[in-house]
Amino acid sequence: MAPQLGNCSRCRKLYLRIRNICDECYQKQEENFLKVAAYLREYPGSTIQEVSDETLVSVVEIRQFILSGRIIMGDFPNLTYPCETCGNLIRTGKACKSCMAQINQLDQHTGKEKKEHSHEKGNKAGGYITHYL
Repeated sequence: MAPQLGNCSRCRKLYLRIRNICDECYQKQEENFLKVAAYLREYPGSTIQEVSDETLVSVVEIRQFILSGRIIMGDFPNLTYPCETCGNLIRTGKACKSCMAQINQLDQHTGKEKKEHSHEKGNKAGGYITHYL
């Protein structure tokens, strides 16, 4: 498959799509990672806000380094990042336990509704008969 043109998700510049961001933004991202990694090696007890303040790398970008596995949380006991939903500080995943519970509860509720709705369709003339297949 031939490379395609696209707009960089960070700077919106047109580029030949090899990865999800242009080469300039990729280089900046790598520089930021090296800054964060060097700071954490020197100050392993830092919080994410302290790292951000000292390196001038956003909390969002540091969080991306963590979620992509480039920063191993076990090495840094005070390093936490905000939950995507409520902003509470967490050490794993994208959402805290309470938000995950709420998401799972909503998922179960919508799953039941879909099941009931599809069952009703199956009983009507002209409806899907998937439960017989």
